Amino acid sequence: METQSEGNHPQIDVSLPAPTAWPMVLALGLSLVVAGMVTNVAISLLGLVLTICASVGWFRQVLPAECHESVAVRAQPIPIVTARPTVTRVAFEPMHRKILPIETYKVTAGIKGGIAGGVAMAAPAMLFGLIKYHSIWYAINLLAAGGFVSWAGESNAFLAEFHLRGLLAALAIHGAISLLVGLLYGAMLPMFPKMPILTCGFIAP
Repeated sequence: METQSEGNHPQIDVSLPAPTAWPMVLALGLSLVVAGMVTNVAISLLGLVLTICASVGWFRQVLPAECHESVAVRAQPIPIVTARPTVTRVAFEPMHRKILPIETYKVTAGIKGGIAGGVAMAAPAMLFGLIKYHSIWYAINLLAAGGFVSWAGESNAFLAEFHLRGLLAALAIHGAISLLVGLLYGAMLPMFPKMPILTCGFIAP
């Protein structure tokens, strides 16, 4: 690296890797090799020739020593200016912060909400099974069927019966989903600072 002074701005010669077009030729050759598999073998042969030539040419530029070239760079100070020299002031309003959350919610709020939502969802589901299939176990077993492949083709009569395995599976699935959804809405509560019960509990869903 050589430095030459011209005026107040010194000129520096920077050594950079020499530019080469061989990588693009190599990419074209490989593309033609693949394209010839679905078109014509002649295209693959042309691509193979380009690939070999590009590989040899590229390796000759980096082995046994990399090719470099010197680029003259003149260091000049760059003034930093702004198009907005003054700061824009936002007029303060007495009720300007009314849409911001007054308090933050803990993680337990999402857990409690998830449990409450899970209980509230279970009631109409069991009521539906009781009205249509005369069994509260239908909705429970139907949810548990999502975890049991062997239950996919079972009859409505089977799903209307009590199964301990189905009850445990449904409790696990329903409980996990309820807690995850509760935690999600608990994290979203600060995004709905105004009437969170209405906006986050009814409008968002």
